[in-house]
Amino acid sequence: MAQFYSSRKPTRKATARTKAPALKQQLVVGLDHQGRGVVRGERGVRFVRGALPNEVIDLQPQGKYDAQLLRIHRSADERVDAPCKYYDECGGCDLQHLAVSAQREHKQRVVRELLHKFAGVDAQHWLEPLTDHSLAYRRRLRLATHWDTKRRRFQLGLRAQASKTIVAMDNCVIAVPELNEFLEPLRTLLPQLKLVSMLGHIELLQTEQRLIVLRLQATPEEADRQALVTFANQHDVQVWLHCGAPDTMPTPLPCEKTTSEHSTPRYQTLGAELDFQPGDFLQAQATLSEKMVGQALAWLDPQAGEAILELYAGSGNFTIPLALAGAQITAIEGVPSMVQRLQRNAERYAVKVSAFHADLEQNWKAYPWAAKSYSKVLLDPARAGAPHAIREIAKLQPQRIIYVSCAPDTLARDAKVLVESGYHLRQAQIIDMFPQTHHIECLTWFEREA
Repeated sequence: MAQFYSSRKPTRKATARTKAPALKQQLVVGLDHQGRGVVRGERGVRFVRGALPNEVIDLQPQGKYDAQLLRIHRSADERVDAPCKYYDECGGCDLQHLAVSAQREHKQRVVRELLHKFAGVDAQHWLEPLTDHSLAYRRRLRLATHWDTKRRRFQLGLRAQASKTIVAMDNCVIAVPELNEFLEPLRTLLPQLKLVSMLGHIELLQTEQRLIVLRLQATPEEADRQALVTFANQHDVQVWLHCGAPDTMPTPLPCEKTTSEHSTPRYQTLGAELDFQPGDFLQAQATLSEKMVGQALAWLDPQAGEAILELYAGSGNFTIPLALAGAQITAIEGVPSMVQRLQRNAERYAVKVSAFHADLEQNWKAYPWAAKSYSKVLLDPARAGAPHAIREIAKLQPQRIIYVSCAPDTLARDAKVLVESGYHLRQAQIIDMFPQTHHIECLTWFEREA
C-alpha cells in the first residue's frame, strides 16, 4: 500500500525556487555518505533525505541535485518508525527512519567505499562496531534561542533542517535524561531576565557535573547574575557565562562560572578523571568514548618508556591513559588553554607527558618535538582531517599509526598519503558514537611495511 511521507517542510526560499515537476515511481538505488537516498534517472542523480535503498518513491526536485520525498510506494524492510515525535521538523537526527543495525552496516560500508575510492585500500580486518545505547546517549546538547521583543515571546529548542526555524521540544530522545530536565526550567527562567535579549545559543553538558553554558553578546547585569546563581543552587547545576561578540572575538572568551561553590568540571576517561572547561572538545557519548580509548590503547600497545606522539590531544582523553600505561607521551594541541588543562591533568596523575601548543597544519620545522623519533603516533583530528600533518607524520616514519576519525571522506584522503608512504591498513572499526544520524566515527590502524 502506498505511504504518504510527512517530510520536513522546505523553507519559503526553497519553495519559491521549486519549478520542476515531481518525479513519480522512482527507485532508490543506495544511500550516500550523508544518509540520503540516491535516485538515478533520465534527469540525473537526486539525493533524497528520508529515502532508503530499494524503495519506490515520488520526489520533488529541489535545486540541481537535491529532492524532497513526497510519497513512498514501496518501503524498505529496514524502515522503522522514528522514535522522536519531532523528527519531521527537527534537523538533528536524519537516520531515525533506518533500523539501528542497518545504520551501523551503512556506516561501515561508507568508510570502506571511501577508503577504496580515494586511497585504493581496505582494512585487512574489520572489527565489529563498538556500540552502546542508540537513544538517550548524548551528553552535550546545543540549543538555539530567539527572543521576540515585540511579542515578548521566547523560543528554545533545536533548529529545523536547513533553516533558522526553532523547533520547541519538551524532550530530545538522543539526549541523556539529565539534560532534558533543564528544558522547561530554562524556558521559565530566561524570559524573566534582561539578558534574554542578548542571548545566543545555550549548551547543556552532563559529565561528572551538570553544566549550562549561556552564550551572551555582553556581560549581564548583577541582578541577572544573582538570579542565575539562585537557579544553579536550586537545580544542582553549574551555570557558565560565555560573553562577547563573535565578530570581535574569534576564540571564545573564558567562561565565567556563576555557581556559588567552586567545583572544577571533570569527565571520565579510561582509568582517569580529567579537568576540562566548557568549550573544550568532549565526545558525545561517555561510555562509548571510554571503550574507544580502550581499543586505541590495545592497538597501540604502549610499552614502558616508549616514545609516542599524540596529535590533536585535547585535554587528555587518550593522553593520560597512554601515559598511565608507562609510555612517554609528546602531546600536541592547537588550543593553548586546552594544553594548560592537559598539563594539569598530567600533573595530577604524576605521569610523563610533554604537552605543546602548535598549529599542526603549518610547517613543522620550527618545532623541536618534530625532530625527535617516535615509534608510534595517535591522531584524533576534527572533521577537516589532517591534510598537512599526515604528510609530516609520514616523514617521521613511525612503525604504527592510530588514526581516530569523525569524517570518513577526510580519513580516506589522508589514508592515501599513508598508503603511498608504505603503510598498510591493518585493522579498522566503526564507533557508533552518533546513532540516529549519518555522522561516523572510525578507528584505523596503519602499520609500516617491513
